[in-house]
Amino acid sequence: MMSVALSLLLALSPATVAEIPKNFLFTERDARRVLNPDDAAEQGYEISDKLTEPLELNPCGHRHAVDRGRVAGRTITQWTSAPSTSSEQLVIYKSPRAAHAVLTRLRGEVKRCARKGDPAAPELEIQWRTSKAKAGDEAIGMGYQTRQDGSVNQTITGIAARRGSALMIYTTDEGVYDPGRLTKNARKMATKVCKLPGVC
Repeated sequence: MMSVALSLLLALSPATVAEIPKNFLFTERDARRVLNPDDAAEQGYEISDKLTEPLELNPCGHRHAVDRGRVAGRTITQWTSAPSTSSEQLVIYKSPRAAHAVLTRLRGEVKRCARKGDPAAPELEIQWRTSKAKAGDEAIGMGYQTRQDGSVNQTITGIAARRGSALMIYTTDEGVYDPGRLTKNARKMATKVCKLPGVC
């Protein structure tokens, strides 16, 4: 009975968002600032509203979006000369059910591609992992480590959370694997997206 009720709930409230408002994402104002040449040499951002952008947590390495039902999206990536990278991504789907299906797919891809290598860097071993997370209606901590000759080369930490028909993703490569550090932003965005028509 509960599964039937959940299915009905996820099918309701189709999203009517045609576009995400400017400066809606937390990193967006900084990303849109024009940097002086010295600062621009040390850090930078890229903003994309393309619906074909792959998810920022991408265990199987898809070059383009493979999920269905997107109606709006924004992806912001940041790099610094440290070097370090981070990202913020918000995708709105046509319904809560569509967004739920994407998160379910991500969970499956982590298992299926947990040790998928990178053809461009065959010397690297890539191992994905998941962990529990609490944000929005449902969430999952995700990330991976790259190893070379037995030593950790890079650690990517991420969290993917769904609220209604919205999926939000945050990633960073700073520090050790710890999705809990990103949960605060995911929870704040899970509240903020309900201001968009039809999302919650």
